[in-house]
Amino acid sequence: MWTLGRSAVMKGQDVLLLFKMASLQTQKEVNDEQDSPALERWSDRYSLRSLSDSLGISKSEVSNSIIRCRNSGLLTNDYQTSLPKVNRDELLNITEYALKYFFPVKPGALTRGIPTGFASPVLTQHLKSAGNQIIVWPDPQEKEKGQAVEPLYKTVAHAVKQDQTLYHYLALVDAIRLGGPRERAVAVKLLKAGMRI
Repeated sequence: MWTLGRSAVMKGQDVLLLFKMASLQTQKEVNDEQDSPALERWSDRYSLRSLSDSLGISKSEVSNSIIRCRNSGLLTNDYQTSLPKVNRDELLNITEYALKYFFPVKPGALTRGIPTGFASPVLTQHLKSAGNQIIVWPDPQEKEKGQAVEPLYKTVAHAVKQDQTLYHYLALVDAIRLGGPRERAVAVKLLKAGMRI
């Protein structure tokens, strides 16, 4: 967790929530541009129940997380739709310059899991890992084996299975947290494009 101001303390689940909200924003923008009919009302995806189900976090924790994100200024409401809106520029800045210090991570023991960082689909075509082992978020149901890395929050493996855009975002976040200057630069560029900044 890290502190923003005197009273706002941000936690790993807050970062997860912010990237989920950013994913929803991006998906809605793409949907609107393609003039595709929505399978459900977009506002339903922002409900406490929907966010709780998709993130694997209790409704009360989602509610508390939303409050912290609003207090930090990273989450507001869109004037036109009244839907929650992430300050994507600031979220990218925090991701690029702060997350690796406040949420440090190092590869650990071999385990089954979901490929992340340089091993994720969003990055494998752009970068090759120098190591022999891929890195994964631990998940015993997965077939891939690699070195375990602790995700930003314990429910990340569940959350990314529900949302491919969120998976790409968080895998790029891990590349930023784990990589050297060149790798971070590539991941930041891809994250910026993916978040439509």
